[in-house]
Amino acid sequence: MKKYFLHIALIACNICAAQQSTEPCPAGGKSDNAIERHDNYLKNRDITPGVADANINLDTLLKGMPDDSARFSANTFVTVTGWVVEAEDIGPEPCNCFSTDTTQSTIRIYLATSLNAWKDSIMVIELTPKFRSLSHLNTDELFEEKIQVSGYLMFNHETKRFALNGCKKCHTVDRKTSWEIAPVIKLQVIGKAHKGAEIKMAGQ
Repeated sequence: MKKYFLHIALIACNICAAQQSTEPCPAGGKSDNAIERHDNYLKNRDITPGVADANINLDTLLKGMPDDSARFSANTFVTVTGWVVEAEDIGPEPCNCFSTDTTQSTIRIYLATSLNAWKDSIMVIELTPKFRSLSHLNTDELFEEKIQVSGYLMFNHETKRFALNGCKKCHTVDRKTSWEIAPVIKLQVIGKAHKGAEIKMAGQ
């Protein structure tokens, strides 16, 4: 009898879990950390075009002091050009409520001043689910391409341990700064392989 009730309880739990998994992911994602939720809101914010700050480019973003967290504003719209040295699908993470649906995951792109750039000349841009769902982008298509991207800046607090400006003694750094472009609302490939190819939000 006990096994029977245990079996029923497990079924009920599975049903509850299934029901919860169909609920839309909130803008703050799924996290108990206030700073992480703040970053999730920025990643998931509504995608609207802005006027790019002409004083900010890739070189500007890569310059900075040991702590560059206050150099820019998350409301700043920018357009930068650089080379893709790596592109990867992040997969389940707090901002998408750990969804395993690939259409709901973010593409992380390492944007550099050249294809031979070291980590002190690399920053990260993120194609969040709202943009990715409209672009149908394949990460392999971008590798070693020169691209121009437009979007909003955000300081990703969770990546300070991977940034030279945030962690001078870390052995796992892969970028210069924790400032990212997320969300990206427009991406144009200007390299030789796909010159002129443009991917942007519908209606722009």
